[in-house]
Amino acid sequence: DLAGLLSLLDNIDGLKRIRFTSPHPRHVTGRLISALRDLPKVCKHLHLPIQSGSTRILSLMRRRHTREHYLSLITRIKNQIPDIALSTDIIVGFPGETEQDFQETLDLIKQVQYNNIFSFKYSERPNTLAAQRIPDTTPETVKSDRLTKLQKLQKSIQLKLNNAMIGQTHEVLLEGRSRRRSYEQTGRTQGNTIVNFSGPILTPGQLVTVAIRKATANSIWGQTVTQ
Repeated sequence: DLAGLLSLLDNIDGLKRIRFTSPHPRHVTGRLISALRDLPKVCKHLHLPIQSGSTRILSLMRRRHTREHYLSLITRIKNQIPDIALSTDIIVGFPGETEQDFQETLDLIKQVQYNNIFSFKYSERPNTLAAQRIPDTTPETVKSDRLTKLQKLQKSIQLKLNNAMIGQTHEVLLEGRSRRRSYEQTGRTQGNTIVNFSGPILTPGQLVTVAIRKATANSIWGQTVTQ
């Protein structure tokens, strides 16, 4: 199973980090949670798609899990891995989504406190079951308004979580030079947060300890710590 595969990978010399995506909530077992918790090279980050916070809409999507099951799973994960970083996918404006359904999605986001989300407006795709079964009657203006509200809420959550990292030190996997400032470098924490930092120019692929000094909703900034 996936937990066993992660255990085998964790034993490979020279492999520094293991990140995987995206398990269906129904496939996140106790063994997988334990692997996330116990294996040193496995990133303490889980991308766990939900798509909607409404059980009614999840049923229309044929997602085969409920809001209640998902939130119960999140509680289990956080209880065992308190410092876990979570991300997800959200679709707004799925055919038949009411304002109440949308509010349930906002409420779920508030409860979970995701470090990052990927959010989209529903758009019909040819030859899909949704296109065949459910007419897309939600106006584009409603979809756009809901997406804006969703992203505004998530931005406030990300800013709060990133601000909480100020003063901490984090191990960062160096990806290369910053796109904005050639004298800075960029990488990612175990939780997949983007970090821009100053210090000696190093080769991509190295793990660097960075002290976090500033934060925005989308990234954090720091300085390398001399070992």
